[in-house]
Amino acid sequence: MVRLRYEVVGEGPKVVLLNGIFQRLESWDPVLPHLKGFALLRYDMRGQGESEAPEGPYTPRLHAEDLLGLLDRLGWEEAALVGLSNGGIVAMALALLAPERVRGLALACTTPYLDPALRVKVESWLHALRAGGTPLRLRVALPWVFGARFLNTHPELLAEEGLKALAAQAPGEAAQERLLQGFLTLEDLRPHLKALTLPALVLYGEEDLLFPKAYAQALAESLGARLAALPTGHAAPLEDPQAFAREVRTFLEEVYA
Repeated sequence: MVRLRYEVVGEGPKVVLLNGIFQRLESWDPVLPHLKGFALLRYDMRGQGESEAPEGPYTPRLHAEDLLGLLDRLGWEEAALVGLSNGGIVAMALALLAPERVRGLALACTTPYLDPALRVKVESWLHALRAGGTPLRLRVALPWVFGARFLNTHPELLAEEGLKALAAQAPGEAAQERLLQGFLTLEDLRPHLKALTLPALVLYGEEDLLFPKAYAQALAESLGARLAALPTGHAAPLEDPQAFAREVRTFLEEVYA
């Protein structure tokens, strides 16, 4: 089993927070104060943060198997999953792999399938990474990751110091490539998701250019889930942690009622 860095905070019903593709567990810091009353597991997936980064690609199924192993190690028989972007895909993969271990799914700014439009966006990150390393990949990704409102009120992110801070949180370049290659293996999950009977919430950012509303609508339809909008771009928990946590908390309280 690959070595994963993880942290459990709080007490109460069990919830797993699943990172976006290049995030670390610290990316959930803004949300944690708004989710008190739950036992929150957050972790760096393989290739992220301080977890191991073996040879790739890191497919959704591989990430799901890693998480299943971590849940076994912690003795968590069941948990609700809150996944952002690629973390949402991993949450879906785990629910399909072991539905009896999943209490509910809160999926934000994510997709159940990969179409040509989305593929070309993500492949542009891969080409930028190969051409100019993390700095160029960041410059290419920024307008896709953050909404216009957030970028306009945080222009410091676009300055050299802001980019350096973002680069410092990113995985190594070999791990970034393996993470992207794994994402690009995504198959259409919609036919399989229809068989799940789990409670589910699907959130989308009104300014999310990477995964616009159509992906969320298709996902909500497949799961029979409630669909809700957030006033954000793709990085919803960072852009508006209160709005994100409000929707997630309401869902979790219903799941664990």
